[in-house]
Amino acid sequence: MTYDLIIFDCDGTLVDTEYLNIKAVISLLRDLGIEKYDIKYGLTHFSGHRFSNIIGMIAQETGFAFPDNAAKLYLGKVNALSETETKDIEHVYDMVKTAKKYADVCVVSNGERNNVLSSLKRANLLHFFEEEFVFTGLMAPKPKPAPDLFLLAANQKNICPSKTLVIEDSIAGVMGASAAKMDVWGFCGTHHAPKPHAEILVNTGAKATYTSMQDVITALEKVQSA
Repeated sequence: MTYDLIIFDCDGTLVDTEYLNIKAVISLLRDLGIEKYDIKYGLTHFSGHRFSNIIGMIAQETGFAFPDNAAKLYLGKVNALSETETKDIEHVYDMVKTAKKYADVCVVSNGERNNVLSSLKRANLLHFFEEEFVFTGLMAPKPKPAPDLFLLAANQKNICPSKTLVIEDSIAGVMGASAAKMDVWGFCGTHHAPKPHAEILVNTGAKATYTSMQDVITALEKVQSA
């Protein structure tokens, strides 16, 4: 089956910022005196979630009351780290270019909007997407793992979910896309443990997983030209 819409996650899929974002979260927790979480835990449990959901989970587990400016402090850490720790993903430019040749494209991310746009611009990918079709966390009632953002994107593009392919790196993203009745491919090339993560994504609902964007290009060309 060919697809009319291809949706990309941002962090961890189009730009390698997932580690950076988790590092910012852990750093903030340390500043606030919360020592029980580390980077490995964060990569497993926080990846793909909106910051407000992450601190909500932590508050529930620990009883800690986060200050009102927690999000501002977190974004400050993200911005400071982004200049030195954002990594390019090999062949991602050609992958998006290939996708756009065959289908409509958009971005669906739980991230803070300015950070998502800045990351896409820094990776020279923003010009592939109209800004109104970059969907971010606060644009729907519930973020991933709920299907709301994915369904909003398909609705705005006037394309049926069943004709939509989602490329995602996170468990939350795969859950949300699957709940939206969209096909999902998991990208594991930015994960610290790609093979175990691939198994988790398949068990969560991904139809296939890839560790390189060149392999995604090959798969897209095969499916879309069938």
